[in-house]
Amino acid sequence: MAQYIYEIAGPGNNQRGKIYADTMDEAAMQIKKPGWYIVTLKEDKAGNLKFLFFNLRPKFSSYDKINFTDHLASSIGSGTPIQEALEAYVEGGDRKSEVIDTINKDVQRGRKLSESMAKHSSIFSPLYIAFVEAGEISGSLDETLEYLANELRREHEFFSRVRSAMFYPIIVLSVSLAVVALVVGVIVPRIVDITQNFGGDLPLMTRVVVSFAEFITNYAWLLLILLVSAVAGVVYLLKNQNIRDKFKAKLIRTPLVGEIIRQFILARFLRIIGGCIKYGIQLPKALELSGGIVDNILYKNACDNINKKIIRGQNLSAALAEEDHLLFPPIISRTIKGGEKSGKVDVGLLRLSSYYEAEVDRNLKRLTVLIEPAMVVALGVFVALIAISVIAPIYEMTSRIK
Repeated sequence: MAQYIYEIAGPGNNQRGKIYADTMDEAAMQIKKPGWYIVTLKEDKAGNLKFLFFNLRPKFSSYDKINFTDHLASSIGSGTPIQEALEAYVEGGDRKSEVIDTINKDVQRGRKLSESMAKHSSIFSPLYIAFVEAGEISGSLDETLEYLANELRREHEFFSRVRSAMFYPIIVLSVSLAVVALVVGVIVPRIVDITQNFGGDLPLMTRVVVSFAEFITNYAWLLLILLVSAVAGVVYLLKNQNIRDKFKAKLIRTPLVGEIIRQFILARFLRIIGGCIKYGIQLPKALELSGGIVDNILYKNACDNINKKIIRGQNLSAALAEEDHLLFPPIISRTIKGGEKSGKVDVGLLRLSSYYEAEVDRNLKRLTVLIEPAMVVALGVFVALIAISVIAPIYEMTSRIK
C-alpha cells in the first residue's frame, strides 16, 4: 500500500490531502466526490521511503490502537454512526489519522468496516478483523470493540511486565561493564605509569590486566568487526524460516526459559480461543488465527492438527488431550471438558489464560532472582581482580618509600 498526494477542486474551493491506497485508480475512487474533479494525484515518494530499518510512514503503536479502539467502541455504543465516529478521530489532526481517513472514505463508499480495515494488515491483525467482522454480523460491534480494546490493553500491559522483568538485569550488567571498562581503560594505565616512573615492577595480576587492556585497545577495530559480523550472521540465519523454526522448537524445550515461553504462548492461545468462542467466531477460524499468532512451529502444527480433528467432528477437549502434554498440559483439556458439559468453554479458557499470565509473571521474577546473585558474584570476582591489580602496585610503591 502506497501513500498518494491529491488536490481536488469543487464549488468555490480546492482541497488537498494524503491518502493510502493499493493503486492510483483506487486512490482516485477514494477522493472522488459528486461535483468535484481531480486536479492532481501522484504517489508521495517521500512518504513511502524507508531510511535504513526505519519506515518513515506513520504507524500505529499498540497504545495508538488501544486509543482508537476505545474511541470507536464508546462512540458507536453511544449511538454515533461509524462514519461520524471515524471522522471525529480524524479531526484530531494526528498524522497517523491519515490511515483512519482512508478507512472512513472506504466506509462512505459502502464498504464494511472490517473490509476497510483489512486493507491495512500492517496495523490491524487478522484476529482484530475477525472480531470486528463478528461484531458486524451479530450486531454488537460496540461490545466487540470494547472487548478488543480491553484485550489490547491487557496484552500491552502483559508485554510491558515481561520487558520490565528483563530490563533491570540488563541495566545492572551494562552499568557494571561500563564502570569496569572505565577502571581498566583509564585508572589502571595511570597507576602503571606512576609505578614505572618510580622504577618498580608490576605485580603479576596487574600485568595480566594491563595486557588485557592493551589487547582490547590495539585490536578494538578487529573485535568490533568480529562482533558486528557475528550479530549480522545471527540475524541473517534467523531470517531463514527453517532455521528460526528449529531454534524456537529447541528453545521451547529448555528448562525454565522454555517453561516461561510455553506459558507465555498458552496465555495468548487460550485468550484468543476463549475470546473467539465468546463472540461467535467459529472454532476452526479461531484455531487458524491462533496458529498464525503464537509464532512457534510446534504450536502452529498442533493448531493445524487440532483444527483437522475439529472439522472431522471431534470436540476440542479430546483433540487437545491427544497433543503433546509438554505443549498442552492435561489441566487444559480437563478444564475445557468441564466447560463443554456446562456450556461455558469460553469462561474456562479465559480463566486459564489469566492463570498462565500469572505464572509467567511469577517465573520471570524467579528467573530474575536466580540471575541477579549469579551476576553479582561474577561481577564481584571481576571487580576484585581489577581492584587487586590497582592496589598491588600502590602497596609496593608505599613499601619502597618506607
